Amino acid sequence: MTSSAPTPQTPDALPTTAPSPVAHPLTEPASDAPTASSNPPEPSWREAPPTPDFPDDASTPHTPEEADAPAEQETPEDHGSSQDADLHDEITEPGWAGQVSQRIGTNRGTVIGTLIEQGFRRLRGIPLPPAEVAAQLKTYVRHEDDDQAIHKILDQRPVVVLTGQDGTGRFSTALDVLRRRVGDTIRQVRREPDAPFDMAGLQEPHTGWILDLRAEQPPAGFGRELVEDADKLPEGSCLVVLMSTTAWATCGRGAAEIARPLEGPPRKDILGRQLKQAPFAIDINDWLSSEPISGGIASLLPAQVAAWANAIITTEDIERRKGRPASDGSPDTDYFKALVREVVKAAEDWRTELLNWHNTHSDSAYRNYLLAAAVLEGASSDKIYKASGSLATALNEKSEPRSGQQGLGVVALTHTANADLQPDGTIRFRYHNYAEAVVDYFLDDRPHLLEEFTRWTAAQVTTLGEADLTAPLAQRVSHWTVHYTARHRRTSLLRSLAEQWSSSHADAACDLLVLAAIDDHAGALARNAYRRWANETDTLSTDFKVVLIRAVQRLAAIYPTSMLSRIAELATPAQQNAVHSDKVTAAISQALNALWDQDDQRSAIHKQLTQWAADHRKAQQAAAQSTFAHLATRGTPNGPALLTDKRTTTPWLADMWRNALPTTTWSPVVAQAFAYWMQTALDTPDLSPTIQQIFLNAVHRPTDPHYSAPRLLAMQNLLFSWAPAPPSQVPSDATHLRDQLLTRLRAEDPAAPPDPHAPQP
Repeated sequence: MTSSAPTPQTPDALPTTAPSPVAHPLTEPASDAPTASSNPPEPSWREAPPTPDFPDDASTPHTPEEADAPAEQETPEDHGSSQDADLHDEITEPGWAGQVSQRIGTNRGTVIGTLIEQGFRRLRGIPLPPAEVAAQLKTYVRHEDDDQAIHKILDQRPVVVLTGQDGTGRFSTALDVLRRRVGDTIRQVRREPDAPFDMAGLQEPHTGWILDLRAEQPPAGFGRELVEDADKLPEGSCLVVLMSTTAWATCGRGAAEIARPLEGPPRKDILGRQLKQAPFAIDINDWLSSEPISGGIASLLPAQVAAWANAIITTEDIERRKGRPASDGSPDTDYFKALVREVVKAAEDWRTELLNWHNTHSDSAYRNYLLAAAVLEGASSDKIYKASGSLATALNEKSEPRSGQQGLGVVALTHTANADLQPDGTIRFRYHNYAEAVVDYFLDDRPHLLEEFTRWTAAQVTTLGEADLTAPLAQRVSHWTVHYTARHRRTSLLRSLAEQWSSSHADAACDLLVLAAIDDHAGALARNAYRRWANETDTLSTDFKVVLIRAVQRLAAIYPTSMLSRIAELATPAQQNAVHSDKVTAAISQALNALWDQDDQRSAIHKQLTQWAADHRKAQQAAAQSTFAHLATRGTPNGPALLTDKRTTTPWLADMWRNALPTTTWSPVVAQAFAYWMQTALDTPDLSPTIQQIFLNAVHRPTDPHYSAPRLLAMQNLLFSWAPAPPSQVPSDATHLRDQLLTRLRAEDPAAPPDPHAPQP
């Protein structure tokens, strides 16, 4: 789970904090864009209507979105207060854009929140502030051959496709090209993954557009469509499409003239540019002239070179804190060569080093202390020592207690773990990225202990008891989990940790799920996992369902169609006659209400419900039923919110109620919504005719080819659920209204016998 890329940076307006080895692995500048306080209007371009996003059954097959997500996005580093720089005091210059890993734990819980905020702004298509673009390109190195080829293509037509592997710098290259081509107005096309793309929807003139398809496989002929539709772009606008080499080989036939496979600049140039951004002077030539460094980066992708820069800068910083700046030594000395070896080990995830360490230290007491120190780095030595004991218990080890001075003490254990006991009693590792590498090694080495480890980790967040320790721990573990998910292409750790946290740290669990869903590496995988989990609600705990609903609600701001599908799936019980708990029902209602209250979401919900209700598949119809029923329970001082909304028509309400009628299985939430509407009809005479007519049309319209007995029976059951037959013979107002509506419903049946008391012609 070690990061092979530079860490995000926060906007210049935010104060900086110390760097550290546990960074979020976003490795190409500028994907996480705006950080301005004001949000410009949404892009006003037309999107092809998205298709319903429901699986035919609970076992959802893999979709194109689940392909490996790209791995080359860099974002601005998130800085906490400079007062929190308790590790690397020197690295606090406010304008520093160097891609040094940030130590989660010194920023008091701002990192993940800022990452999520930046990701949402980018994915919503909000224009990137010029200062943000400039900051994100601060470490970008332009490759002249690539640059000339791209501009030559754009001189012919305003569309270019940049292809390459993950980490080749496609997004940052697009930013660099567009900034010089069209100026400061740069924005990413907002769209659902795998949704159709319409060039005519990009309506703003003099705008640089980025269409990010790095995690997708467009259909055959997509390249030719780009060529043919290029003239639809407004005056002065350009479109840069980002795609994998493999995807373009399939969809780009006949359009080779608009594509450029990126080569990237010499890797030494990239490393040198990264090192120049350090907040202190580094003898760059010494590092570049070292054969293990120059040879190690020669064949790497640009994003991978940044990991080496992180390791060098952090190593230099650690040495400075010890009073021996690395740049003061000659590159020929044993001291400098030892530093080079440390950098190489760090850039290679310390895997060989840790393998040798574990072969040497077979006693689990050593291993548990190492792992506990990695998870709790920055905590006091006594907490880590106690935690190593609880870890042994969590892993079902039968260790014998060592009384007195048996076994190694804290000082010796810390030294053996390649860490140092600080003057304040806390423990820090000596090397860059070592803590995360330790956890990553354990998860690879002992995959069968995943559940026990995540349960223990969740307990540490709960039992540490100090806010300045628990929040950083949750941040650190969240990042590691996202890294692990992306690298291993599986979501077992993500689900296990989110489930463990959902009952005790729901906010952290929700942030974890949101962060994973918008991460360039893990996003597609995570979102598809949420789709599967939503169809397995009977296997999820109540607390985890609530957290998942909250996360999906937040993600609906950028993925409205697919995330509304997730909410609908979660709102639909997995088994017939199943009833959600009050907590889950409240979470579903809150999520739907929050989305309905957003004007831009309301029309999307209206459209999606219409499509689902008209679909012949049971899953879609059930989604429309449960979603509409939850919305129908919304109340205002004037009555049901759906009924009093001027943009909602009575024919549409009748259609929705028709689909919602429980003709096959009873639905408590539909019964609740129906009771609310009937009570409104009873209490508000002005609304009674409209409500009755909606329910009449829900059962039968004159244009219907036949009268539906199942719908009549369903309506009858709902009426008697609202106003049961009283034990006494004294009718109430509710029973009067119930019987009145039943009489009208039966009269609509063309086959019903005539009323003998009706006037004869």
